[in-house]
Amino acid sequence: MLRGPAATSDLEPNNKTKRVRSILLLLVFFFTSQTYATPGQPLSAQGWQRQVVTFSVALYYLSPPSADPAKAARTLAADPRFAMKVVEKPSKAAQDHALLQVADSRNAARDYTPPSLESLRYFGRGLTMEQAQALQKAPRVIILTFAHPASQATAHLRRAEAFVAELVRQGQAIIWDEETREAFTPQVWESSRLRSWEADTPDVARQIVYHAYNNDGQTRVISLGMAKFGLPDLVINDTVWSLNTPLGTAMSSVGQQLVESGPANDKGLLEFRISGFRHAGARKRLREGVLAGGSGQGRVRLLEAPAEEGDPDNTLVALHFDTYPGSGTTERQTNFVKAVFGAKPDEVIGVRPNNALREASERARLQLPALQKAFQRGLSPGELLLVKAPFATTDDRREFMWVEVMEWTGEQIKGMLRSDPRFVPSLKAGQIVDVQQAEVFDYLHRWPDGRTEGNETAKLLK
Repeated sequence: MLRGPAATSDLEPNNKTKRVRSILLLLVFFFTSQTYATPGQPLSAQGWQRQVVTFSVALYYLSPPSADPAKAARTLAADPRFAMKVVEKPSKAAQDHALLQVADSRNAARDYTPPSLESLRYFGRGLTMEQAQALQKAPRVIILTFAHPASQATAHLRRAEAFVAELVRQGQAIIWDEETREAFTPQVWESSRLRSWEADTPDVARQIVYHAYNNDGQTRVISLGMAKFGLPDLVINDTVWSLNTPLGTAMSSVGQQLVESGPANDKGLLEFRISGFRHAGARKRLREGVLAGGSGQGRVRLLEAPAEEGDPDNTLVALHFDTYPGSGTTERQTNFVKAVFGAKPDEVIGVRPNNALREASERARLQLPALQKAFQRGLSPGELLLVKAPFATTDDRREFMWVEVMEWTGEQIKGMLRSDPRFVPSLKAGQIVDVQQAEVFDYLHRWPDGRTEGNETAKLLK
């Protein structure tokens, strides 16, 4: 079986190559009156206000359908439940009415290339391997492009998703969400998309997806799918893998706040309070991510961000944490996470050096050359490498703390301090520090599937 729907806080590898389409009718026009800010500046009020929302969903038929699905789509659009006007291409009329474009191809490989097997490994929601392989040779694809007033984006999005579900009931197909780049079986589309709504309030995390990937030694996280709400997609730059889960929860919270309550203020500031969300399911799930000491409410600054290759065709706003203390980006991110979502307390152990401990440390240090080579080749998305190193205390002793590796050149290691120092007041968790390889005491290597290696000294310390 391929991997099924991910938890909403999971951060997946970013597919950096966009698939090329050759159906010329699918030139999507956004018809906005937006005035964009420059990167690093807040969006203006006009910049947040899109006039028309457009997005596409493709239906890949794994075998020739018994009835004409394009004709069925046009007929279903006239149903009073959906009330969509079928057009040749989206137009400015979508400022006032819901429009639907139906494109039909009997040569999917040529006209609307199916997602690759590699992509489906991560974003095939409920697909079996047999379905994924059959999708590569789909004999027919129907592309539905929806356009409607941005002022009614959530209501029309729910209607569009119900329309897709109804259409595939008439002829089984695999559903491709072009905005989030995910493929769904009809059953998972129903359970993860349709059933996640509460009246006209969406669980935003069920409607979008997050990609995270290594970016010059640091991690970049980006959402895909916010355009379906007529809103910018969200970005977090210059972070580390160990903060993925809480920062993913932060992105979910910001997305829910934007959809439920509207944009940031004219300085880009947005406040959220998880307990105040209208969607009960989202509220419950997000509150479960708050540990002891976390308030469940926070503030971020949303500033326009430049796009990179593979990003969605949408305005981007980056989350900044400058209202939280810290001398650098990761330190402010760490303090934001602690204040909003809490943190597990560090385990502090006092110990005198002994032969067994020295031997365990030496065994760990023998692995460092191989670890350096693996790191320089590039870690997989979600793969972590930490080293434990000593830092001088104010009373001439040493406090050993974990550092998440971000750079490793020669004998020099640079990374983010994971621990909260007890006896080194000049350092804070989240701060970027330098470590000499010769001083490394232990290491911890964690793979994306949760397997770990190293931490040789842990049992002895305990």
